[in-house]
Amino acid sequence: MTSKSFSSKGLLGDSLRRNLWGFVLGGVGFFFSLLLPVLMTMQRALEERAEQLQQFPELVDQNWQTALSTVSALLGGGNPFVKTTFVVMAIVCGIAMFAYLHTRQKVDFYHSLPISRTQLFVNNYSTGVVFTVSTYVVMLVITLVCTFAMGFGAAVDWGAIGGAVLCHLIVFLLLYALTVLTTVVCGNTVITLLLLAWVLLSPMLVRLLYSGLCKKFYESYAMESADMKATFHLSPLVQFFSLDGLHYERVGMMGIYTERTSALGLLLVYLAVAVAVTVLGWYLFRIRRSERAGVALAFAPAKLPIKVYMCLIMGVAFGLVFGMIAGDFWFWVGLVLGTMLFHWIVEMIYAFDFHAIFAKPVHLAAILVVLFAGMLCMKFDVAGYDSWLPDRDSIQAVSIGGSTEKELTNPDNIDAVYQLAEMGTQVNRDALYEEGDYRVLTLRFRMSGRTAVRLFLLPDDDEVKTLCNQIYCSEEYKRASWPLFQVELEQQNAENRFSLDIYTNERGYGVASTLNNWDDICQVLTALQKESLARTQNGLPVLRLEIFQVDMDGIKMWRGDAYVTAEDKETLALIEKLTGIKPMPLSVDDIEQIELQYNTQGVNGDMMWQSVEVTDPADIAALLQNAANRDAMNLGSISTAAEKGFLLDARTESVEIMACVRSGSSEDWYWLAYAEGDWPEDVVEKYRPDGFEAANDNVTSGGMSMGTVG
Repeated sequence: MTSKSFSSKGLLGDSLRRNLWGFVLGGVGFFFSLLLPVLMTMQRALEERAEQLQQFPELVDQNWQTALSTVSALLGGGNPFVKTTFVVMAIVCGIAMFAYLHTRQKVDFYHSLPISRTQLFVNNYSTGVVFTVSTYVVMLVITLVCTFAMGFGAAVDWGAIGGAVLCHLIVFLLLYALTVLTTVVCGNTVITLLLLAWVLLSPMLVRLLYSGLCKKFYESYAMESADMKATFHLSPLVQFFSLDGLHYERVGMMGIYTERTSALGLLLVYLAVAVAVTVLGWYLFRIRRSERAGVALAFAPAKLPIKVYMCLIMGVAFGLVFGMIAGDFWFWVGLVLGTMLFHWIVEMIYAFDFHAIFAKPVHLAAILVVLFAGMLCMKFDVAGYDSWLPDRDSIQAVSIGGSTEKELTNPDNIDAVYQLAEMGTQVNRDALYEEGDYRVLTLRFRMSGRTAVRLFLLPDDDEVKTLCNQIYCSEEYKRASWPLFQVELEQQNAENRFSLDIYTNERGYGVASTLNNWDDICQVLTALQKESLARTQNGLPVLRLEIFQVDMDGIKMWRGDAYVTAEDKETLALIEKLTGIKPMPLSVDDIEQIELQYNTQGVNGDMMWQSVEVTDPADIAALLQNAANRDAMNLGSISTAAEKGFLLDARTESVEIMACVRSGSSEDWYWLAYAEGDWPEDVVEKYRPDGFEAANDNVTSGGMSMGTVG
């Protein structure tokens, strides 16, 4: 007859009583990561509100909303302290509940109990889950009670809290299952921690190293932002801290706000993996031999695959680091040193003996042969990566720039992109580098079931320009790529507000006016959409509209620029009517002087430049006649301007023209831009220094300057 203590219910209760440290650890952890930060935030907000009611009553509402948002984030999925506690609980509980497997005496005791291995696994596994989940739920309930009691009920978003709970529990279960698995596989606790670090981080490292190798060996390799995002998916530990409940955090690099996207699919994958890892851990637990306690790995067949995996990864890592520091030769030296070092380390760990570094030299030689064979295959492009192109008939959509949001399906655009790709696979890159006159294009192809991205260097000649401009000037490209067409004019609501900042040529970086009324914005953008598609001239912009989306908290998220040209009469009239702003070209009265910067290549190959100042009013007027303020209009390079619908003269980047604009007592310098056919050649050639021939205009960079020419 089985004792009640050894029934499933009694065994779990007994296990919880004997391991009360788990409740203490979870309770203390979630107190300091959840309840205490919320209490501190609320108490400080109440004190500041009391002070502001007396001194700055106009700031009370704004600061109170900020406090509510902070409390809401701490209660939801954006609390990094709670995530840290879950990680600690997953690792500590996962190891502690199965650490007896690493001690011979404890293994003999536990395995002599009158219960099956399955019951023992379920009991130990469940104990760790109960410790974490129960203390989290209790502390969350207490925190919510305190939140309502202190008057912060408006900060409670039940949907966000529910999403956070679901996200935290799924990622915890995955981390916990991986910890249990590595504890079962290993026979030593220290080795368990080392192997767990590899399990959690090495898949992401493998993906990053693969990208590094592709970038090193393949000329046309391009990595999309989606690839980097997928790289972090491979490490639930790292990905956990970029999740906000059931969404990805909307704060991107450098604090720039991005749109929230659903992470539910990823979490479901994590849950499926957690179940699979748990089943694998249970199976290995059942077949694990008791006498393997105390050894490095409890399963001898796993030794070789794990060693090979580690040696290959660290060999490549050492090679890439050495190559970045000292050049290509040291890449190959790093491969050897990294592989040898980790082969020795792993063998010492397996044997717990320093002399084991000399063991299994055949394994080391075989690993080095495989590693070098793989690197040489990549170096000589045995797989034909750089020469590969999809079959034209299999292409369903393309994009120029690589973004999935700018896909083009028009057959003419697909043909143009394909022609560019064909030229890119045949071009001699070394020759282009020597000429110094080329452009870089990232082309993306979507076929049935897969996508491919390639980066090409192409000659900056008429054929390439014609193909690119054909794409950039197409209505499909404008609608897919221009921010002007990404504003949903029919879906304005309280959560979908916009504002427009208006810039003019003469105001430089200063905003001339702002439109916040939706009806006014809708009128302007609707007119500009219609007129931008009907443009027939290659004119430069006279106004720039900076589009912002405003969220419920009043935070402005930049959506891009829209441009108004002199040809857009209806839009210009609307803007003048609504704001009083009309285009004002740069005038001689606003300009102190203009500086011309000429470039050339010296005899030794170094780039040199000379700067010439122009102060003659007639010459300044000639330079300003067809110029646009390149900085105020945010045109960027010639290729960037082309993407925005403006074809700049090729010499715009070969001879830099800078204007010094007076603004009261201050002076600002701005680059000038010219459309094709409007280059002020007479003035530029008039001031060209000796030795800086026009034939060298394609050379850029700088070195020394010379004096003023009046």
